Amino acid sequence: MADVSMKNLTFDTNCLVDLELYEGAVDELRRLVTAHDAERITINVPGIGASERLTDGTFARSFSLFENRLRKLANREFEILKPPIYWDIAYFDWAILGGDETIKLEQQIHVVLFPETHFEWSEHAMASGLDPNQAAMDLHKEWIKWRNRKCDTLARWCHVFYEKDIFVTRDGNFHKTTKKRSLEQLGAKRILYPDQVFIKTIKNAAIQTEPPNTRMKATGLLGAQRLIRGVKQ
Repeated sequence: MADVSMKNLTFDTNCLVDLELYEGAVDELRRLVTAHDAERITINVPGIGASERLTDGTFARSFSLFENRLRKLANREFEILKPPIYWDIAYFDWAILGGDETIKLEQQIHVVLFPETHFEWSEHAMASGLDPNQAAMDLHKEWIKWRNRKCDTLARWCHVFYEKDIFVTRDGNFHKTTKKRSLEQLGAKRILYPDQVFIKTIKNAAIQTEPPNTRMKATGLLGAQRLIRGVKQ
């Protein structure tokens, strides 16, 4: 039976890239966007997605660049979920101050997703024989790896903290049997691949949607081409 009550979806960065480049499960993603435009479901996007590294090795200087990318993907704006503030990672205008409970939740998610990685950058850097400040300034590969994993953790944190229904991702790390079960127990509710979400929330629920829009805006591709593909370790 379809999960017709679970209509608050969280798209991770991979979903956005597939929509922009018309790759992967884009047909199912486009149908979900159509349902979002019709107000049958709501698509949420973690704001930490704006902190992903660009193809030139730098990071976007303003959150508005991320907002512009999102506007090209749907007629009705996606809901943006603010992550906790992180110096040199989150955009302060699009982040919230955390407390003991928010930090505890983040730590719990981090341990499940990346048990081999230190929670704090300073500890991770020193364990790697690096000066934390210099390595970050130099965009050292360990800093990039740690930052990417922090973005994954905070994307998941946004989904749980804001109590959304289904986390949509093709990232295999979220779908590993032991990790998936633990994440769902932390309040994630459901973790599904895009095609699974379409079947459970749209197709089986008999929600009428239009065929996927094959007329992709050229400007949307530009935003996707600025993302580094395959940087997640």
